[in-house]
Amino acid sequence: MSDVSCSPVLKWLIAVFLLLSLAWKLTIKEVSNDRMEDDVIAFLARHGFQTELAENTNFRQIQAVNGSCHMRIMMASYDGTDRDMVRSLVTADEILRFVHHGKVYQEQPTLLTVLAELWTRSLRKIGLTDRYESVLAVVAQRRCDADRLPWDQLQ
Repeated sequence: MSDVSCSPVLKWLIAVFLLLSLAWKLTIKEVSNDRMEDDVIAFLARHGFQTELAENTNFRQIQAVNGSCHMRIMMASYDGTDRDMVRSLVTADEILRFVHHGKVYQEQPTLLTVLAELWTRSLRKIGLTDRYESVLAVVAQRRCDADRLPWDQLQ
C-alpha cells in the first residue's frame, strides 16, 4: 500500500471549507408556521372574513367567519400524515379542500407536496429562500363556496 499525502494548502482549504459550511448551517433558522398563518389571516381579512386563531387538542387553526359562512383553516402536514385526522373534523354540511401553491384540490396531492417541501427545504438550508411550503386544509360549510376564493393571491 502506498501512503497518500496532501499538501498543507489543500489541508487548510478543506479545514476552512468545513468551518464555513458548519457556520452556514448554524446561522440558518427553521421557519415557523407563524408567518404563513399571518399571511392566511391577512388574505381572509382582505376578503371580508373575521378571523380568530384557535387551538384544539389536534390542530392550531384559523377560524374565519363572513356572514353565514364559517371556515376552519389548518396547516396540514406536507406528507399527508394528518389527512385522516383532518377528515374526522369535517361535519355533514362541510367540505374539505386542500390548498397548495394557490390551487385547490379535493384530495391532498401528496406526491406534489412532498417533492415541493423537499426542494424548498434544500433551498432553505443553503440560504436561497426562507419560504415554507404550506399545505392548507380548508374545512368550510358548503354554502361558503371556498373553492372560489382567489387562493392564488395568498402566495
